[in-house]
Amino acid sequence: FKVYLTRNSDKFISLKKRTKFANKKHADIFVSIHANSISKRKAKKTKGIETFFLSPARSDRSKRIAAKENSGDISRLSYSSKNIVLTLLNRGKITASQKIAIDVQSYLLHDLKKYYGKSIIDKGVREGPFWVLVGAQMPSILVEVGYISHPNESYKLYNKTYQKRIANGIANGILAYFSKNN
Repeated sequence: FKVYLTRNSDKFISLKKRTKFANKKHADIFVSIHANSISKRKAKKTKGIETFFLSPARSDRSKRIAAKENSGDISRLSYSSKNIVLTLLNRGKITASQKIAIDVQSYLLHDLKKYYGKSIIDKGVREGPFWVLVGAQMPSILVEVGYISHPNESYKLYNKTYQKRIANGIANGILAYFSKNN
């Protein structure tokens, strides 16, 4: 596989430019990797790994997470208008995106639990209206690798070995997806 990074440093790139880059490269899939966060009041209790695929959100929690991720770069459409756009533009790739999300979440958790056991929390595969995924012309997912606001997860997220294990888990999930889906 040939991997393209949308950035090499902690510099903000608009959500539209990220998928535009993937489209120019004719990528087969688009994977957006994030570290989640939550208010200080809930920081010690909220942790876990979850993978999202693009779809209009059904749960209030998914809507809140997507609103936070989307806040940096979306047009001023109403909620209903956004759902219509999401559905129309992405109908064909939602099923493939869901399959990738399931494989990536499964392998990511498996690889991390080998080393960190029960401290790795599975928050599941979820649907969400993430604008970073909308512009991708290929199946796309967003992986929340943990909460940077949680004291223990934050410590792990800054650890190079942990980062490599996250990368291996994601890569193994992608390999599994492609081995099952031409």
